[in-house]
Amino acid sequence: MKAILGIALSLCAFSSVHAQAPDEPIVINGTCDPKSGVTIDNGEPSQFACDSAVIARTERGTVLIQFTDKSGDDGRILGFAGTIEGKQGFGADLTQMLAVERIYLASGDNPILASAGTCIMNWTGLQRTGGRLTSILCGGRGQVESSDIRAMAVLQAQ
Repeated sequence: MKAILGIALSLCAFSSVHAQAPDEPIVINGTCDPKSGVTIDNGEPSQFACDSAVIARTERGTVLIQFTDKSGDDGRILGFAGTIEGKQGFGADLTQMLAVERIYLASGDNPILASAGTCIMNWTGLQRTGGRLTSILCGGRGQVESSDIRAMAVLQAQ
C-alpha cells in the first residue's frame, strides 16, 4: 500500500512539473508567412514580419493573440481578440476556431471592432497536458474613420 501511495505521489509531482498554469500566456516561436500584413481600403498590403505569437486569456475571458517580431526594433504587434468556439481549453480540439471581435494594430492601441474575422489554431493535443500549437492563422476586418481595415497574420511554429 505504501509503495502504491509513493508511486502515485511521485507521478503527481512529475506531472505538475510539466503542466503549465492555465493563466500563463503561451509563447509560440516560428516563421511568419510573407502574406501577413494590413491593408487599408483597396491599397497595397503593408507586410508585417513576425517570428512569435503570444496567446493569453483576458480578464473578460476572451483570448488575445498578438503576433510580433522579437528581433524587430519598432515594437510593432498585430493582435486579434475574441472568443473560442466550442471547447474552451487550449488544444481541447485539434483545430480550434476563434471568432475575432477586436483587432489591434499597435500595442496598447484602441482596438478596431471587427465586422468579420477568424483565428484558426492547430494543436497536437490539449496544451495543459503537453500538446503544442503547430500553426496559427488570424484574419479580421473592421472600419476606422470610414476606412476599411483588413489584417492577417499566419505563423508556422518551429
